[in-house]
Amino acid sequence: MLFLRKKLLRKFVILELALAVLGLICGAIIPGKIFLIIAIFVLGSCLGFWVLVSRPFAIILREFKALLTGKQYNRLYTQKIDEVGVVAHFFNEVTRSLERVSNDIKEHRRISSELNIAQKIQRDLIPQAAPAIPGLDIIAKTKPAAEIGGDSFDFITKNDQTFFYIGDVTGHGVPSGLVMMIVDTLIHTFVDLCLDSHQLITQVNKYLKPRIQSTMFMTIIMLRWIHPTKQLMFTGAGHETIIHYKLSEQSCENLKAGGIALGMVADNEKLTKEQEIRWEMGDFVILYSDGITEARNMEGELFGIERFLKLIERWAPKSKNAEALFQKIAAELTLFLGEHIQEDDMTLIVIRNGETGELTQAVEIPESTQWESNFANKNTQPSKTLVGYEQQEVIESGLNKK
Repeated sequence: MLFLRKKLLRKFVILELALAVLGLICGAIIPGKIFLIIAIFVLGSCLGFWVLVSRPFAIILREFKALLTGKQYNRLYTQKIDEVGVVAHFFNEVTRSLERVSNDIKEHRRISSELNIAQKIQRDLIPQAAPAIPGLDIIAKTKPAAEIGGDSFDFITKNDQTFFYIGDVTGHGVPSGLVMMIVDTLIHTFVDLCLDSHQLITQVNKYLKPRIQSTMFMTIIMLRWIHPTKQLMFTGAGHETIIHYKLSEQSCENLKAGGIALGMVADNEKLTKEQEIRWEMGDFVILYSDGITEARNMEGELFGIERFLKLIERWAPKSKNAEALFQKIAAELTLFLGEHIQEDDMTLIVIRNGETGELTQAVEIPESTQWESNFANKNTQPSKTLVGYEQQEVIESGLNKK
């Protein structure tokens, strides 16, 4: 029987032979009834074709049409192992694969939607414009390497002083973004209770440490600008250096931030201290994340701190405000990177010591202070975001579950 079940052709051959034998028997029993014999042969062939081929393939074709038109379809259950069984098995495997893909698409869209919400929340935490701080000219922008970034900055004015910081969480992506949002919330919570940047860093670390994994931490530089005396103080917690461009000397001083990153130890009070940056009118202070100095070009060469310092020394004397110097740095960095993928978040804050009243309004920064690649080659394609993915239309077929 297995010999017959495997091939439709074998079944037809046996059927035709059986009908021929039947015809011979009928011819012997009923002589001269040739037309009856032919009729029996034809009807038997048609019935056999309908049972073995036409009906099974009609059922398969109906389900294929339902699948291709996006309608509800049914699985094909059969014990046949001939061509009909092979096609039915193929249909079932195809539909199972489509269902898995459809489920993956739905899950991907759900995750994309949640990431978009997290991305929006994070962007809302970042200042929408550089603040109007008496005596200072400031521009700050960030460029995440992923949908959710680990870099952050903020400006908080309290009475006659302004606190502002730059921070960088280990890695990038969702975990880093969550730690960044926790730190930003803690800073806003304790800023009204602390007198200086050292106290603020200590309190934030105290409550951050027990709430994050031991492998996660955040480097930060917290600055405090005292409006009446025009003093610029800072407390470092393991972050990159502070670049101080001195206009009178036309050179950069690379100041160590000092301290230890937030979340590394339970108590960092004795490991951090507040210091003063002694600067003059027209001087610049540049804060940055390691995504800038560790950026690589297509040849694998690092941008590096030395190149960064020389770039600032070349353009700072020609820059009349923070915006001009920022644009020059951004342009040079973009040209250096070329087509190389951005591997880490980039954040840059440029501060110029200017006369009180020079800036009477906040400098508007488009698109939520997001650092756009305005200087990239025109042939460079814009990066795809999750928002773009959400706009894609996906047509799905569904299994009719009875």
